[in-house]
Amino acid sequence: MRTYKADLHVHSSHSNKPTYWAMRKFNCPESYTSPEYLYQTARSRGMDFVTISDHNSINGALEIAHLPGAFVSSEITAYFPETGCKVHVVVLHITEAQFRQIMELRRNIYEMVAYLQREGVAHFLAHPLYAQNDKLTTAIIEKSLVLFSTFEVRNGCRARRFNAFTEQIVTSLDRETLERLANRHDIRPYGATPWIKGMVGGSDDHGGLFISRAHTAAEGADSVDSFIEAVKAGQSRPEGDNGGPLTMAHSMYGIAHSFYRERFGDRRRSSTPFISALLNRFFNVGSARESFVEKLRLFILKNIPESRSHRSRSFEEILDREARVLLNDSVFLASLKGADQNRTIFAVTSYLANRMIYIYTNRLMSLPLSAGFFDYVTTVSTIGLVHLLVTPYYLAFHHQHKGKDIMRGLKETFPDAGDGDGEKIALFTDTLDEINGVAITIHRLIQTARNRGVELTVITAGNADAPLPEGVKRFESVGDFVLPEYPELKFSFPPILDVMDYIEQGGFTRIHISTPGTVGLLGLLIARMMDIPVAGTYHTDIPQYVRSLTNDEFLEQAAWSYMIWFYNQMEEVMVPSNGTRQQLLSRGLAEEKMKPLPRWVDTEQFTPVRRRPDFWTSRGIPEGIRLLYVGRVSREKALELLAETFRELIDSGFDASLVIVGDGPYRQEMEARLNGYPAFFTGYLAGEELQDGYASADLFVFPSATDTFGNVVLEAQSSGLPVIVSDAGGPKELMADGETGMVFSAGSGAELAAAIRYFLTNRAVLAEMSRNARSFTLLRAPASDDAYSTILQCGRAA
Repeated sequence: MRTYKADLHVHSSHSNKPTYWAMRKFNCPESYTSPEYLYQTARSRGMDFVTISDHNSINGALEIAHLPGAFVSSEITAYFPETGCKVHVVVLHITEAQFRQIMELRRNIYEMVAYLQREGVAHFLAHPLYAQNDKLTTAIIEKSLVLFSTFEVRNGCRARRFNAFTEQIVTSLDRETLERLANRHDIRPYGATPWIKGMVGGSDDHGGLFISRAHTAAEGADSVDSFIEAVKAGQSRPEGDNGGPLTMAHSMYGIAHSFYRERFGDRRRSSTPFISALLNRFFNVGSARESFVEKLRLFILKNIPESRSHRSRSFEEILDREARVLLNDSVFLASLKGADQNRTIFAVTSYLANRMIYIYTNRLMSLPLSAGFFDYVTTVSTIGLVHLLVTPYYLAFHHQHKGKDIMRGLKETFPDAGDGDGEKIALFTDTLDEINGVAITIHRLIQTARNRGVELTVITAGNADAPLPEGVKRFESVGDFVLPEYPELKFSFPPILDVMDYIEQGGFTRIHISTPGTVGLLGLLIARMMDIPVAGTYHTDIPQYVRSLTNDEFLEQAAWSYMIWFYNQMEEVMVPSNGTRQQLLSRGLAEEKMKPLPRWVDTEQFTPVRRRPDFWTSRGIPEGIRLLYVGRVSREKALELLAETFRELIDSGFDASLVIVGDGPYRQEMEARLNGYPAFFTGYLAGEELQDGYASADLFVFPSATDTFGNVVLEAQSSGLPVIVSDAGGPKELMADGETGMVFSAGSGAELAAAIRYFLTNRAVLAEMSRNARSFTLLRAPASDDAYSTILQCGRAA
């Protein structure tokens, strides 16, 4: 039996009374698609019957009503009178008299539905989970399930999560559940078997790009009347594609392009030929194609050699120049072959947005200190303009996640509804390739998640060609920013739209943020935009670093303000130590947000059995007591204090060596400061070489007052080394003062020197504390199931 099809939810240029204030302000309609173009497109895409469902209008449908297979419909804005909740009801195959009566009754949805039932008018509730005026509740959905006989479960603009969830609720209804809902809300259902619902689909297209993307099918319904009867009898089914953020965004772009072409196109076309070519190629809906002369002109302009310099050019000129580069990029254009319309438009838009952000970010970072205030404001404003131009994507990603709270509420009534997928965690970090405590922790977390079967993906940005460990997704940055005073601290600017799309496509249910840099900030933005639960870890005392690097109290306070704002946006913040917790609490981070972060050291890898008598001598380091430091070689680690203290000890006659493992911006100066003294700089060590290095030393010295945790302090003790740490930060909580090492007052060279002298002159104490240190790490280690449990725990689903 043949299947007949119709797109029952589609808009024309007669949907001209927009809901949104901005569109009303500029007198921009919700659609520019002509009824005739809509009809021809629907038929060319396999629709047997065609209707137009404009908002509270039948004018568009009337324009094509005389054509074969066409019928009149409308999308009615109706209200639940008890709360003012707005919903959309599509009425099908109606007369002008019926439309007038429906419009009179739409302020009370109960009266309107009663009328539709009496008249035998086919109708359905459109996109049931979409909140029109933020008054949608689970109670309204429950009332709708009693009130309506047919539901739109495949909407071409709505994401699969909403369409599938709606279909699962509708198909899971049984007599008992419906009667319970009817009694709860005191509503009489219609029909002999009201728990059996009809289902339809529609594109909900506004921009003319996705007509018939989703539609309704019925078997053997070879006329408009029989098709409508099939819908009323629940004998129709939804077909076609689900929507999503890209579909919605590109519909908005289609409308914007039509608006632009109508208002400014003739004046602007000649000044931006390449942008016009791109827009016409992807958004020129229902209008005449470019003439031969226009194509010839574009060909000539594309092939004229031209410099890519952006100096002294306007934003419009630079954007058009980048469009020209894109049109000549054969590799990029070849990558679009086979991609659907959504993916093609997205790739082009993201390409241009990334290039423009990169250009103006570079310009901002290249401005000399002598540049005027106006230069800075203009450049920052232009970066903001780029983001404004991609606002349709931001709005679409946000709107495609509105309603998750409704879904969570409905799961109480319909516990079997949902996609059934497990927890998926995206961890955002600015640091992964560097060798530091944060990166090491993240690599261990990846391994722990893999061992436990938790689906964890680490999101970062940087050099896309660098090798990647399993479980990491690295996006090529659109630009980098390096602090001159701290060249190893590099901030990468991630491609915002690409990361958003990746999170959307991946169906991630939770986000964890490991660092508060550009990547971490994007993670927070995505979590808030997409209503995804978000937590974070406070790894690094950045305000202290800022103070150490700049010696500027104002900048330090600004850093604190940012950090407290950043972490207060999250539902939970994992803190590595009680000292860090008290510090954050005193600065204003909400106490109820902070959770402990259980983590420890791998005592099988870091162990005294790896001690090798020749490990250091083979590297030119003499016999005797070897003091060891492992970490970033930078001022904020208090290495100036360590260097000066070591010089004084050697000058006073003590025999010892100092080994510095690591690298950083202070290394060259520190080497010069210790020139002529028994101090040795190895650079970075890793893996077994690092483990052997720990075990083959004698005493670990870590003077930093800015570390929130201190992995290296645990690694040293696990390797059998007593430790000397300051009384500031988290490391002091990782040892036992007087048993596994000593604590000195932060910044006190005299106390640091006394602690080192104590060990140098008491070898028996050194040996005893060495044994204590190893025992301490073995006894205090949390169970393997607890390590990183606060990050890998299953939170509420997104």
